[in-house]
Amino acid sequence: MKVWVRRIGIVVGVLVLLLVVAIGAVYGLSALKLGESHEATVHAFDPGSGDVREGAHLAATYGCTECHGQDLGGTLLVDGMPFARVPAPNLTSGRSDGALSDDEWELGVRHGIGPDGRSLFIMPSAEYVILSDQDLADIVAYARTLPAVTDTLPGRTFGPIGRMAIAMGQLPFATDLMPERAEHMPAPEKAPTREFGFYLTRLCRGCHGENLAGGPPLEPDAPPGPNLTPAGNLAGWTYEQFAHAVRTGETPDGRSLNPQFMPWPAIGQATDTELQAMWTYLSSLEPVPTDPAL
Repeated sequence: MKVWVRRIGIVVGVLVLLLVVAIGAVYGLSALKLGESHEATVHAFDPGSGDVREGAHLAATYGCTECHGQDLGGTLLVDGMPFARVPAPNLTSGRSDGALSDDEWELGVRHGIGPDGRSLFIMPSAEYVILSDQDLADIVAYARTLPAVTDTLPGRTFGPIGRMAIAMGQLPFATDLMPERAEHMPAPEKAPTREFGFYLTRLCRGCHGENLAGGPPLEPDAPPGPNLTPAGNLAGWTYEQFAHAVRTGETPDGRSLNPQFMPWPAIGQATDTELQAMWTYLSSLEPVPTDPAL
């Protein structure tokens, strides 16, 4: 009897040791990832050329106010321990670390790198990297006119489940998603043209795929990104139906678009010219059948 008790004790001890080693490995690997410092070539832009009114429009349509709050003072994007607690940080001059510099705006928006050199999380810089110098200047000019908001949000924290996902490489950060060649685009003329539509729909690639023919779900309970080519979900739509769906979240067949996955409240603030340009570009695409795996 004593022999079996001893053997059971050894097995339990080994299992506990393995558990401790596993927890240590998860914590160590995730700590390395979370503490990793990143660099990028800073592309100078001139915030002094920014148009405050246009910046307010872009901040709304590009989703800045949706994540960072109407006052850009920050919001708590994720509050789900033991997974994570992630704020969309304060972008006003009331930040505890002081107002963001021109370089910090550039690195954060177009490269996904925070002021501390760490990769941002839930920041679509892989799409925003294309933003023109003028668009970025407009947004920064607008942000700098807003009242200073004092930091009250908690810092970014990942719990055991989040750290395990990080250690297993299942939780990509902004810098992980950046294209190999991160090139900004020149500001096209704001007209209902294919060129302007191409520029605007670059921001849709994160969900709808590189060729806009559909993309895989970004999270377990999310739907796949629909096919936006003429062979996909917009087949048979008119421009009026497209504009109505983007502005109200209501599709021609009566479905309601979930704003958690399709940010129509933000995109719906686009001007008529912007929506016409997007439609012109999407209508001109080569029809690509939707991947059956999506």
